Amino acid sequence: MLHNQLVVELKRAFTKRNVFLWLSVIVLLPTIRFHMIRNGYQFYEPVEVFQETVSGIIPLLFPVIAIIIYLPSFLQEQRNNFITYTRTRVPLRIYIMSKALMNALLTGMVTFLLIFIPFIFIVYVEKHLGIINYSSPTENVRIPAVTFSQFLRYGDLAYGFIYSLWVAINGVVYSTIAFMLLLNVSNPFIALSLPFLFYHILNFVTGLLHVPMFSPLSTIFPFNVEQQPLWTVLVPFSLLFIALIIIFIFSIKNREEWMI
Repeated sequence: MLHNQLVVELKRAFTKRNVFLWLSVIVLLPTIRFHMIRNGYQFYEPVEVFQETVSGIIPLLFPVIAIIIYLPSFLQEQRNNFITYTRTRVPLRIYIMSKALMNALLTGMVTFLLIFIPFIFIVYVEKHLGIINYSSPTENVRIPAVTFSQFLRYGDLAYGFIYSLWVAINGVVYSTIAFMLLLNVSNPFIALSLPFLFYHILNFVTGLLHVPMFSPLSTIFPFNVEQQPLWTVLVPFSLLFIALIIIFIFSIKNREEWMI
């Protein structure tokens, strides 16, 4: 039954409005940033252009991006009491599970493509178009290495894929937390705002403590600090994952009080 319901939810999700939103996120945000940096910056390698392209706008809005991919549709069903009427056809547990899985699947897909498509374009396509003028590094020039650059030793494609997957995993966790909060918090604005607040408050706190390498922003988009050991990216992620587990356990124990 879960498989059938997932098929139904997938068909419901692929509306013209949602597809337009997803394409706008995947294409528009990197394109805006790319045009902002194409002139006035000095680059030596395509990977530098990619890293600068996915900096700025995307890191600032990342929790919002993760949340708007699927959850507005679920919120609309909540407000219209649509879920109540599905109980006669589909068990509530199956219905909510299908929603959670669809939220994770679509958020992961869109956030992965948001990073991977610009990577493919910049590293493999742009160099044939000549949009960016690259400088030749001299002996005195040191190209800064950032976290996840460790994977460049396995090739550009391996680096791009692994890093895109990392961003997608974080997007899934943020959107799943927001989804669970929508089930438990009566005010949807608060439910959807809490992941965003966690993201930026922890960024602020790590800045005050002079440990920016442990901030969510610098571990998901590690282009504003020097290369760190890979384990550092797991510090804020672990806090986030623990929060998700706590909310999940609370939700299971209080499912009779879900906001549906």
